[in-house]
Amino acid sequence: MREFAKYGFAGARVERIVSRADVSPRSLYYHFGSKRGLYDAVRERLSSQHFEDFVRGVTDEPLVDRLLANIDVAMTPRWQTWARLLMWEALDGGAGSAPYPAGTVPGDLLAIRAAQDRGEIDPELDPHVLTLAFIAITFWPTMFPQSTKRLTEGMPKDELLRARKELVRALVQGLGTGAAMELPAAVVPGGEKPR
Repeated sequence: MREFAKYGFAGARVERIVSRADVSPRSLYYHFGSKRGLYDAVRERLSSQHFEDFVRGVTDEPLVDRLLANIDVAMTPRWQTWARLLMWEALDGGAGSAPYPAGTVPGDLLAIRAAQDRGEIDPELDPHVLTLAFIAITFWPTMFPQSTKRLTEGMPKDELLRARKELVRALVQGLGTGAAMELPAAVVPGGEKPR
Protein backbone atom coordinates (compact mmCIF):
# COMPACT_ATOMS: atom_id res chain seq x y z
CA MET A 1 0.00 0.00 0.00
CA ARG A 2 2.72 2.48 0.96
CA GLU A 3 4.71 1.70 -2.17
CA PHE A 4 1.78 2.51 -4.46
CA ALA A 5 0.82 5.59 -2.46
CA LYS A 6 4.37 6.92 -2.54
CA TYR A 7 5.31 6.12 -6.13
CA GLY A 8 2.05 5.42 -7.97
CA PHE A 9 1.47 2.26 -9.95
CA ALA A 10 4.10 3.03 -12.60
CA GLY A 11 6.80 3.94 -10.08
CA ALA A 12 6.12 1.14 -7.61
CA ARG A 13 8.76 -1.60 -7.71
CA VAL A 14 8.01 -5.23 -6.97
CA GLU A 15 11.50 -5.59 -5.46
CA ARG A 16 10.72 -2.98 -2.78
CA ILE A 17 7.29 -4.46 -2.14
CA VAL A 18 8.54 -8.00 -1.56
CA SER A 19 11.46 -6.74 0.50
CA ARG A 20 9.19 -4.72 2.80
CA ALA A 21 6.64 -7.53 3.02
CA ASP A 22 9.38 -10.11 3.54
CA VAL A 23 7.95 -12.45 0.90
CA SER A 24 9.42 -13.90 -2.25
CA PRO A 25 8.54 -12.51 -5.68
CA ARG A 26 7.28 -15.99 -6.55
CA SER A 27 4.80 -15.84 -3.65
CA LEU A 28 3.57 -12.41 -4.72
CA TYR A 29 3.02 -13.57 -8.30
CA TYR A 30 1.39 -16.80 -7.12
CA HIS A 31 -1.18 -14.93 -5.01
CA PHE A 32 -1.78 -11.88 -7.21
CA GLY A 33 -0.59 -12.87 -10.69
CA SER A 34 1.11 -9.56 -11.39
CA LYS A 35 1.91 -6.14 -10.00
CA ARG A 36 -1.46 -5.01 -11.42
CA GLY A 37 -3.20 -7.84 -9.55
CA LEU A 38 -1.57 -6.77 -6.30
CA TYR A 39 -2.46 -3.13 -6.96
CA ASP A 40 -6.08 -4.02 -7.69
CA ALA A 41 -6.28 -6.07 -4.48
CA VAL A 42 -4.78 -3.22 -2.43
CA ARG A 43 -7.11 -0.68 -4.01
CA GLU A 44 -10.15 -2.89 -3.43
CA ARG A 45 -9.21 -3.35 0.24
CA LEU A 46 -8.72 0.39 0.73
CA SER A 47 -11.83 1.22 -1.25
CA SER A 48 -13.99 -1.03 0.90
CA GLN A 49 -12.51 0.51 4.07
CA HIS A 50 -13.24 4.05 2.88
CA PHE A 51 -16.46 3.52 0.96
CA GLU A 52 -18.61 3.72 4.05
CA ASP A 53 -16.97 6.99 5.12
CA PHE A 54 -17.58 8.56 1.71
CA VAL A 55 -21.19 7.58 1.24
CA ARG A 56 -22.48 7.41 4.76
CA GLY A 57 -25.52 9.60 4.58
CA VAL A 58 -25.78 10.88 8.12
CA THR A 59 -27.89 13.89 7.33
CA ASP A 60 -29.36 14.77 10.71
CA GLU A 61 -26.12 15.97 12.32
CA PRO A 62 -25.16 19.64 12.01
CA LEU A 63 -23.17 20.12 8.81
CA VAL A 64 -20.29 21.79 10.62
CA ASP A 65 -19.84 18.71 12.84
CA ARG A 66 -19.55 16.43 9.81
CA LEU A 67 -17.11 18.72 8.01
CA LEU A 68 -14.90 19.10 11.09
CA ALA A 69 -14.90 15.33 11.59
CA ASN A 70 -13.84 14.94 7.94
CA ILE A 71 -10.79 17.11 8.58
CA ASP A 72 -9.85 14.98 11.60
CA VAL A 73 -10.25 11.77 9.60
CA ALA A 74 -8.20 13.22 6.73
CA MET A 75 -5.31 13.72 9.16
CA THR A 76 -5.00 10.00 9.85
CA PRO A 77 -2.20 8.08 8.10
CA ARG A 78 -4.72 5.65 6.59
CA TRP A 79 -6.66 8.44 4.91
CA GLN A 80 -3.52 10.22 3.80
CA THR A 81 -2.32 7.04 2.12
CA TRP A 82 -5.71 6.57 0.44
CA ALA A 83 -5.76 10.19 -0.79
CA ARG A 84 -2.27 9.88 -2.25
CA LEU A 85 -3.18 6.63 -3.97
CA LEU A 86 -6.21 8.32 -5.55
CA MET A 87 -4.06 11.23 -6.65
CA TRP A 88 -1.58 8.91 -8.34
CA GLU A 89 -4.45 7.17 -10.09
CA ALA A 90 -5.78 10.49 -11.36
CA LEU A 91 -2.32 11.52 -12.57
CA ASP A 92 -1.88 8.17 -14.32
CA GLY A 93 -5.27 8.57 -16.00
CA GLY A 94 -6.86 5.77 -14.00
CA ALA A 95 -10.57 5.42 -14.62
CA GLY A 96 -11.21 4.17 -11.09
CA SER A 97 -9.86 7.20 -9.29
CA ALA A 98 -13.16 8.35 -7.81
CA PRO A 99 -13.20 7.49 -4.12
CA TYR A 100 -16.70 6.07 -4.39
CA PRO A 101 -18.33 3.73 -6.93
CA ALA A 102 -20.28 5.09 -9.88
CA GLY A 103 -23.94 5.46 -9.09
CA THR A 104 -23.40 6.39 -5.44
CA VAL A 105 -23.64 9.87 -3.98
CA PRO A 106 -20.91 11.21 -1.69
CA GLY A 107 -22.12 11.54 1.88
CA ASP A 108 -20.92 15.15 2.06
CA LEU A 109 -23.21 16.08 -0.83
CA LEU A 110 -26.13 14.41 0.97
CA ALA A 111 -25.21 16.24 4.17
CA ILE A 112 -25.01 19.62 2.40
CA ARG A 113 -28.39 19.07 0.73
CA ALA A 114 -29.89 18.14 4.11
CA ALA A 115 -28.36 21.26 5.69
CA GLN A 116 -29.94 23.32 2.91
CA ASP A 117 -33.31 21.66 3.56
CA ARG A 118 -32.98 22.50 7.27
CA GLY A 119 -32.15 26.13 6.46
CA GLU A 120 -28.67 25.70 7.92
CA ILE A 121 -27.10 26.99 4.71
CA ASP A 122 -28.55 28.94 1.80
CA PRO A 123 -30.54 26.61 -0.49
CA GLU A 124 -29.65 28.76 -3.51
CA LEU A 125 -26.00 27.71 -3.33
CA ASP A 126 -24.97 24.82 -5.57
CA PRO A 127 -24.44 21.82 -3.25
CA HIS A 128 -22.03 20.19 -5.73
CA VAL A 129 -19.72 23.21 -5.73
CA LEU A 130 -19.95 23.48 -1.94
CA THR A 131 -19.00 19.80 -1.66
CA LEU A 132 -16.01 20.41 -3.90
CA ALA A 133 -14.92 23.42 -1.82
CA PHE A 134 -15.14 21.56 1.47
CA ILE A 135 -13.30 18.56 0.03
CA ALA A 136 -10.53 20.94 -1.06
CA ILE A 137 -10.24 22.41 2.44
CA THR A 138 -10.11 18.89 3.83
CA PHE A 139 -7.65 17.24 1.45
CA TRP A 140 -5.41 19.92 -0.09
CA PRO A 141 -2.77 19.75 2.68
CA THR A 142 -2.56 15.95 2.33
CA MET A 143 -2.38 15.91 -1.43
CA PHE A 144 -0.17 18.97 -1.90
CA PRO A 145 2.00 19.27 1.23
CA GLN A 146 4.74 21.34 -0.44
CA SER A 147 2.39 23.98 -1.82
CA THR A 148 0.48 24.00 1.47
CA LYS A 149 3.71 24.75 3.31
CA ARG A 150 4.53 27.54 0.84
CA LEU A 151 1.01 29.01 0.85
CA THR A 152 0.84 29.04 4.64
CA GLU A 153 4.42 30.27 5.00
CA GLY A 154 5.38 27.14 6.91
CA MET A 155 2.50 27.32 9.37
CA PRO A 156 2.88 24.47 11.90
CA LYS A 157 0.50 21.57 11.26
CA ASP A 158 -1.46 22.04 14.49
CA GLU A 159 -1.93 25.75 13.76
CA LEU A 160 -3.00 24.98 10.18
CA LEU A 161 -5.45 22.36 11.43
CA ARG A 162 -6.93 24.90 13.85
CA ALA A 163 -7.16 27.56 11.09
CA ARG A 164 -8.87 25.15 8.69
CA LYS A 165 -11.43 24.23 11.32
CA GLU A 166 -12.09 27.90 12.13
CA LEU A 167 -12.55 28.56 8.42
CA VAL A 168 -15.06 25.71 8.07
CA ARG A 169 -17.02 27.00 11.08
CA ALA A 170 -17.05 30.52 9.65
CA LEU A 171 -18.03 29.33 6.18
CA VAL A 172 -20.92 27.19 7.37
CA GLN A 173 -22.14 29.99 9.61
CA GLY A 174 -21.68 32.55 6.83
CA LEU A 175 -23.44 30.40 4.25
CA GLY A 176 -26.65 30.42 6.25
CA THR A 177 -29.58 32.29 4.80
CA GLY A 178 -29.30 35.96 5.69
CA ALA A 179 -25.97 35.47 7.48
CA ALA A 180 -23.24 38.07 7.23
CA MET A 181 -19.95 36.33 6.46
CA GLU A 182 -17.24 36.99 9.05
CA LEU A 183 -14.05 35.13 8.27
CA PRO A 184 -11.42 34.38 10.92
CA ALA A 185 -8.40 36.72 10.91
CA ALA A 186 -6.19 33.89 9.65
CA VAL A 187 -8.01 33.89 6.30
CA VAL A 188 -8.79 37.59 5.83
CA PRO A 189 -6.25 39.36 3.61
CA GLY A 190 -4.20 41.61 5.85
CA GLY A 191 -5.89 40.11 8.90
CA GLU A 192 -3.16 37.64 9.74
CA LYS A 193 -0.71 38.35 12.49
CA PRO A 194 2.81 39.27 11.43
CA ARG A 195 5.18 36.31 11.58
